[in-house]
Amino acid sequence: MSTINILDSSVFNRIAAGEVVDRPASVVKELVENSIDSGATAIGVEIFDGGKHIKVTDNGCGMDGADLKTAFLPHATSKIKTLSDLDSITTLGFRGEALPSIASVARVTMTSRRKEDDLAGSITLENGKVIDESISGASVGTCVEVFDLFKNIPARLKFLRSDRSEENDICTLIQRFILANFNISITLSISGKEIYRSEGKGLDEAIYSVYGANFIKEMNFLHCTMPDIELFGYVNKPAYSKHNRSYQTLIVNGRYVINSDISFWIYNCFSNLLMKRQYPAYVLFINLPADMIDINVHPNKMEVRFVDIARIKKLLTKAISDSVSESATEPKLIRLSQDENIDVNELSAHISDNVADADDSIDAKSFVRKVTNLAERNDYARDNYIAERPDSFPHFTFASQEGPVFNETPIRITNGISGEQTVFLDDLRKTESTRDYFDFSLYRYCGKLFNTYLIFEKGKEAILIDQHAAHEKLLYTKLSAAVESGTNSVQDLMFPYIFDVEYSESELIDAHEKEITDLGFGLNKLSGNSYSFSYIPLILSGMDFREFTAALIDLLKRNKLSKINIIKDNVMQSACKAAIKGETDITEADINLLIKDICDGRIELFCPHGRPIAVRIEKTEIEKWFKRIV
Repeated sequence: MSTINILDSSVFNRIAAGEVVDRPASVVKELVENSIDSGATAIGVEIFDGGKHIKVTDNGCGMDGADLKTAFLPHATSKIKTLSDLDSITTLGFRGEALPSIASVARVTMTSRRKEDDLAGSITLENGKVIDESISGASVGTCVEVFDLFKNIPARLKFLRSDRSEENDICTLIQRFILANFNISITLSISGKEIYRSEGKGLDEAIYSVYGANFIKEMNFLHCTMPDIELFGYVNKPAYSKHNRSYQTLIVNGRYVINSDISFWIYNCFSNLLMKRQYPAYVLFINLPADMIDINVHPNKMEVRFVDIARIKKLLTKAISDSVSESATEPKLIRLSQDENIDVNELSAHISDNVADADDSIDAKSFVRKVTNLAERNDYARDNYIAERPDSFPHFTFASQEGPVFNETPIRITNGISGEQTVFLDDLRKTESTRDYFDFSLYRYCGKLFNTYLIFEKGKEAILIDQHAAHEKLLYTKLSAAVESGTNSVQDLMFPYIFDVEYSESELIDAHEKEITDLGFGLNKLSGNSYSFSYIPLILSGMDFREFTAALIDLLKRNKLSKINIIKDNVMQSACKAAIKGETDITEADINLLIKDICDGRIELFCPHGRPIAVRIEKTEIEKWFKRIV
C-alpha cells in the first residue's frame, strides 16, 4: 500500500497559509503589497475586531472578471512568468500564494475594476471555495475584504493575542509601508478611528505622519551614491539616540527589510557616542539593481542577501560616520516644554487601554516603562499628525539619481491634541548648524550651577557644560592618542594566563596572531584550541583576564581589533578618575583653559561613556517656563 499521499488543495493551501498568513498583520501585509504592485497611488486599510475583519482598498490598475477567479488559484501571479524572472524581482509580492492562502482560512470578497471597463467584477470565497460571483458598479481599482479570519481553524484562532496587540502589530506594519512608499497616500483606521494618514508628498511628509516634527528636527539627512548603488535617508544626531531598535527602518528597493549586518555596521558608527542600552534611529533607503539582491530567501520576504555586501558596507559606513562626525560637536538642544499641550486625559485613556491587556496586578515599574515606551513611540494619537487630504494624489518617482522628491509647499497638519497648524516640511530637515565644530569661545561665561555645570550665553541661547564630562573626554582623547602613537610598554606575567576557545574562535585568533602580538600581547598557541598570554600591555595590568579574552574575541568577530578598542575600558577608567569631579569649585582661569582645550581639540561633545558634555537651551524655551510666551 502506498504511503505517499497527493494532498488536496484544501490541505496544501492551509499549509501555505501557515507560512504566509499566520496572523492578521501578515494578511494586511500581503494585501497592501498587492495594492502597491498594482500601481496604486492611494491605499486605504480598515481594521475591525482585532484584525479578524480587514478591508484594503486601492486605486490601482484593477483586474478583469476572468482574472478575479484565477487570482485565487495556487501559484497564480502576474508578477513573474519564467525562472529567469526570479533573478530580477522588482515587485513586492510574486509567489502567488497570498490570496489562495487567505481564502483558505477566511471568507474573502474581492471587487475590482479596470479603467477601460464600465463595471467591476466581484467574487466571494469561503474556506477556499467560490460561493458567489457578480458584476456591479465600483471605482477603478481593487477592494479586498476579509471576514472571520481563522474562524474555522480554532487551533490558529486561539493563538491570536488580544485585539490591541494584534492591532499594534498592524500599526507598526503600516508605519513601515508609509515610510517605504512615501510617494503613495496610505491611511489606516481601526474600528472607525483614523490612526495614520500619509499623503504621498515625499519622505519628509511620510516621516512627519509617522513620528512627528521633533523626530525630523533631531535627524541628519544624507544622500550619496556609488556606481549602481544609491543611499539616502535620515539618521539621528548622536545626542538623540533611542532606548530600543524599533526606530530603525531600512528600505531596500522599496521593500522594508531586516539585515543584521547593516544594523550592526550602523551601530558601530555610533558605538563611541552612545550610552549603554541606547541605539541609533534611522530611516534609510538603499537602491540597487534587482539582480544584486536576493529577496527570495524567507517566506515573509523581510530577510535579503546582497551580491556585493562589501560595497554596500563601504558606502553606508562612510556616509553614517560623516553624518555622526558633523553632529557630534554640537551641544544637545533641550526642549523641556515640548509636551506641554498633551491632553493628559486622552493619553491616560490610551495608556489604560494598553495596560489592560497585561496582568491587572502590574507593578509600578512596569507601568512606568509602558508609559515611557508609549510616549516615545508616539502610538496611535499622541504625535501622529494627519495631513488634510488633497484633491489628487501626486505620484513621484521613487528614487532618481537626483535623489528623493521632497515637498516644499506648506502642509496644513491636523492633530487631535494640538489642533491645526501649517508647516513647511522642507524646513524640518534643515540642520541647525553647518559649522565643522562648535566654537564655545564665541560665548560669554556667566557662572556655574552646583559647582558642576558651566553656563555660557550668546544671542538667544544658553549652553550648559558638565565640567567633569568635558575634562574626562579631553583626558581620554589625549590618553588614546598617546597609546596609538607611542611604543608598547609591556608587563611580564609571573604565571602565564591560559585560556581555551571554540574551533571557530581559534581560527580567528590564528588569522590575527600578528596583529594581537603587535598590540603588545605575548600570545602563544598551546595544544588544540588552547592559548596563553605571557605578557600584556602595561596599561592593562590588573585586568580581569576572563572578561578581556571574551572582549578580544568579540572584537575579532566584529573586525574591530585595534589597540584603542582593546584598552578602551582601561583608558576610560583612567580618564574618569583623573578628571575634575562634579561639585568641585574650579577657578575662572581653569574654566577658560578647559574651554580653550575643547575648541582647540575639536572634541566630540560626548564623554567616553556616551553622556552629553554640553546642552543648549533656547531663550524662547526659558520664556515658556515663566509663561512670558505661550
